[in-house]
Amino acid sequence: MRSVFFPRLVNDPFGDPALYVRVAHRGEALLFDCGDLHSLTPRELLKIRAVFISHAHIDHLVGFDTLLRLFLYRQNPLTLCGPPGIIERIAHRLAGYTWNLVEGYPLALIVREWGVPHGRQALFRATDAFEQSAGADFDCGEGVLFETPDYRVRAVPLDHGGIVSLAFGLEETLHIAIHRDALEARGYLPGPWLTSFKALVRRGASAHTPIAVPAVGGEEAHPLGELLESIAHTERGMKVAYVTDASPSLANGRKIVELARDAHLLVIEATFAHADLDRARIRNHLTARLAGFFGRRARAARILVFHHSPRYQHEPLRLVREALDSFTEGQEPTE
Repeated sequence: MRSVFFPRLVNDPFGDPALYVRVAHRGEALLFDCGDLHSLTPRELLKIRAVFISHAHIDHLVGFDTLLRLFLYRQNPLTLCGPPGIIERIAHRLAGYTWNLVEGYPLALIVREWGVPHGRQALFRATDAFEQSAGADFDCGEGVLFETPDYRVRAVPLDHGGIVSLAFGLEETLHIAIHRDALEARGYLPGPWLTSFKALVRRGASAHTPIAVPAVGGEEAHPLGELLESIAHTERGMKVAYVTDASPSLANGRKIVELARDAHLLVIEATFAHADLDRARIRNHLTARLAGFFGRRARAARILVFHHSPRYQHEPLRLVREALDSFTEGQEPTE
């Protein structure tokens, strides 16, 4: 399977949490948590379409102002999703600045917060000096906070010392693999039309929908169904799970395993060594062994661990090794 999502940690595993995910062929990206963002270029930041905040501890939200400042002139809206209370917190952040010279600034900030059975949504416009519009409920069925024809992001609530910390699952709606050898055999030229072709397939367009195909001998028209049979096939979409700041409890473990089931990549915190489980319980974070174990139970193809406690900086690979050993060996962690 060719990758559709290209995730990378913005900072090293001891730095602020932030996962940047570039979406192939879409000119856009997603951001999971919003810690220090200074290592991202303005070009990379401006590709961000939506931001997903696990919770409002400072190391997960401190980069918001950097993002806001850069986005003030942006025409397209920016969506920010988070746990209950995130609308009020963003409103306070925005109210901390003076906005008397923003006439004509196009930015619209959409803030959504997870909830059961309905989430809440509010709009903040630069032209209104970021005064909050009246909030409204939105359908949060199955925890879905953000959805496009190509992918969706859903959230599950984890406990983090008595507050909600959201874990997120990013899933491609349907993976459409293009057979490059079939394109060459038929003289079809690759290009943007393939992105449109995939979009029509994902939307369930009629098999008779005509598609203009650039070819060596000139443009040709072919039905969607014929092209799907001759140059492509469909399969389960790519899946990335993001988990951080979760108490090391059985209830959280069950939710993490379900969220990350069959993920191509599980990005998960490994804050403490399992030898320090008592401290992990006090601080309400996962151990590296638990991170690897949950990944194996979920049948994730790969894991990427981060959010290490600074107490392990003198042995920076300890937590990575512990997590990978647990992930490959599958031994259930013991106290």
